[in-house]
Amino acid sequence: MKLAVFGATGGTGRQFIAQATEAGHRIRALTRSPEKLSGRDAVVPVEGNVLDPDDARRPVEGTDAAVCILGRTKNNPADVVSQGTAHILDAMQRYDVRRLVVVTSIGLGASVTNLPWYGRLANATVLQDLMADKARQEELVMQSRLDWTIVRPGGLTDGSRTGDYVHGADLDAEAAPIPRADVADFLLTVLERDLYVRKAPLVTTREGVDLAFLWQQMRDVTTRLLWGA
Repeated sequence: MKLAVFGATGGTGRQFIAQATEAGHRIRALTRSPEKLSGRDAVVPVEGNVLDPDDARRPVEGTDAAVCILGRTKNNPADVVSQGTAHILDAMQRYDVRRLVVVTSIGLGASVTNLPWYGRLANATVLQDLMADKARQEELVMQSRLDWTIVRPGGLTDGSRTGDYVHGADLDAEAAPIPRADVADFLLTVLERDLYVRKAPLVTTREGVDLAFLWQQMRDVTTRLLWGA
């Protein structure tokens, strides 16, 4: 497939790019830092900013599907995720690209019941603005006429790909640690098998949660929001 990817230089985005190109797919990736995507013959970096609607259109033309893995960092406005997604949706409709896979988070919509107490507390306090932006993102996607899938992962970690995860639109599991590499693996599976069209599956693991994981999650969020890493 020819894929337009947004958020390719983030943690999950890098994993997705690596796995998708290994599987033989070709990528057009919008990025403000093209040098971060150098060295891969199957990846065409498209320099630009998703907040610019003209920039957002350029990777989409001539592709089979789009993958949106946008995140919020220090140097972006508070609504970067929803605003950028709106531009992606417009681009897809303009060029008649119908398949869209979007990564958001467990805790949105009905999946709030899959969050443990500490996740609900974080979303209602320090992550309130971020989750509101992601909720608006989901609303925009669901209102579109595209063949969308919204993927809601559990707590992201930097572990290796294991393939040992669970997923489902009505999954009975709490948010638990899951490697970004496994989330990328699931995204690729959703695309290749055309799964969960117009649904919002969760993807997580059955691992236990300890204090080390909670501390890492807090540190990751703080780093991303304050320093843009």
